Amino acid sequence: MAVLRAKPQKIVEFYLGLLNQSLVAPLVITRANGEDFKGSLNDTVTLRIGGLRATARDYEFRTRTAPIQFDDIQGGEGIDIKLDTHITSGTILTDEHYTLDDIDFVREVIEPQMASVAGRIEAKVVAGLRAANVADTLTFGDNVDPFLVALEAKRLMDAHKVAPTAGRTFLVGSNVAAQFLASDRLSRYDSVGVSGTPALRDAIIGQLAGSPVVEVSALDPNEAFYLHKTAAVVGNVAPDVPRGVVAGTRLSRDGWAARWIADYDGNYVRDRSIVSTFLGVNDVRDERQANGDLVVDTTPGVTRRNVRLVKLDFTGTASVLTQAPVV
Repeated sequence: MAVLRAKPQKIVEFYLGLLNQSLVAPLVITRANGEDFKGSLNDTVTLRIGGLRATARDYEFRTRTAPIQFDDIQGGEGIDIKLDTHITSGTILTDEHYTLDDIDFVREVIEPQMASVAGRIEAKVVAGLRAANVADTLTFGDNVDPFLVALEAKRLMDAHKVAPTAGRTFLVGSNVAAQFLASDRLSRYDSVGVSGTPALRDAIIGQLAGSPVVEVSALDPNEAFYLHKTAAVVGNVAPDVPRGVVAGTRLSRDGWAARWIADYDGNYVRDRSIVSTFLGVNDVRDERQANGDLVVDTTPGVTRRNVRLVKLDFTGTASVLTQAPVV
């Protein structure tokens, strides 16, 4: 029985389509792609945060008894974004597979490999959010109105002057999603005109206090975050295709990139199929002092925190079921 194969270009396009159908959390944060990292020292690029700040003062009107005061221009700081993970999925196919088995190469080999890489990207982004050194954590239970939770999360972020509110999203686990859905304060979020991939649109369960609420299966049931899209940055680059492989391709589209290669291992008489991508997830820590300067985290006992991400700690069960009385 002949093995059904796909051309390399189609394989990577299939992978990118699969990302659109599966990724959720990585789509609501900032992304840096291959062009950003090309030629960078130590696989690191710098994300500029905030703008340059000058000082404006009142000067004498109609009189000239003192000189104008001059001030230095402040700001222009940056946060380092680094690629530090090589995600791979490799498998082998023997002569017996090709000769005796009925194999659909795309469906039975490439698809599970691509799905595993996509799932790994989602897990890495969630792990990056968990590891963030946040400035604020909000704890609430079943008895708290989700709308009040949303307003408090918004207040905490507003206090750090994080703007604009249009770039903010709730990412919630299944228990938190159930708690929010049970509330009549959750507004409908129409899919018409909503930007993003099919996976992201399907994951939006509503809108609360002006921000979309997105259910993420990779989160723990009682886990949730309120974040601005600049709370974290995910870097993604496809490795180059080695010259010695039998087949391979590299493609980047919509901010995502991957490589697929296939070669033959003569020592063990088998084919090898490998899907891979470079990834880095970095949270943005730009906590500022009252004067607008960044908190200096080189001072002993002082660590700059992420003010663009509020962790939501749900302590309830989210169960809305009541047992009917026995008749």
